[in-house]
Amino acid sequence: MRRFTTLLLLSLLFSSPAHAFTANTGMFPDLEFVDQTQIPGPDDSKMSLCYVTNDFRIFGLTLTSDIVGYALADDRCATEPDRLFSAEQMETAQSLNLVDQTIPTVPMNGIRRTVQNYGLWAALALGLIAVIIRRLKSIMGLDPRARMRKKSSKRILDVLCYVGKCDGIVASNEIALIGQTARRLTRRNVLAADIIRITDHIDMNLSSQDFINFGKGMRDGEKDIMMRGAFYVALASGRILPAEHEFLSNLAYGIGMPGEDFRRVMNQAISDLDNYPPSL
Repeated sequence: MRRFTTLLLLSLLFSSPAHAFTANTGMFPDLEFVDQTQIPGPDDSKMSLCYVTNDFRIFGLTLTSDIVGYALADDRCATEPDRLFSAEQMETAQSLNLVDQTIPTVPMNGIRRTVQNYGLWAALALGLIAVIIRRLKSIMGLDPRARMRKKSSKRILDVLCYVGKCDGIVASNEIALIGQTARRLTRRNVLAADIIRITDHIDMNLSSQDFINFGKGMRDGEKDIMMRGAFYVALASGRILPAEHEFLSNLAYGIGMPGEDFRRVMNQAISDLDNYPPSL
């Protein structure tokens, strides 16, 4: 979506009439050449028919341009109009074959100009909406590509380390497994030194409040990921030890996970074992 919006915006900007890149910002009148007429000018040359436009510019770059009338100029509309040209004068000049009769009597924005004018704002609006939606998804934890919140990522890493310590020893291959699992689920970088530091200070004598604290302040989706990762680490050895089963059960109870969700995230962890085979 972001790529589409950027391309659309660039196409609209660079298809607008060219102007010098100056400090001019705001609404400015301008002229655009339409056609050469047969109306004689002051030096016997033929007058040019011009669109009078009202342009919106930022730093001299024209973003939108609206046609507001006709004018005549003797320099192919390069500088200033000699005089404005009303619809009645246009109709008279066309009846005398002084102006091409296929040119509309009343000037108006064509389809291309309208698309350029409104497409710019539509592109900006779509880009803004996309940013807002992406931000809301990130805040609510619904964007699978976004990194998880630091607090939740830290809690998940702690839980994975507890699961690894359930058998009393966290071997080097388990440290690697915990790091890979945490990175995959939280999309945050995890250092082996952090895992070693956490596991060295773990006390497995946990109270009911300790298990409640694991889930305090976490969203439901983050709790699911926590349990999913815990199941994955426990199941990586091919079986769940009694100590691991007790820890997982107490964790699910502490974070308030119903039985059907407990089984659902366990099945997800089993699927993860097939998709991301552990190298233990």
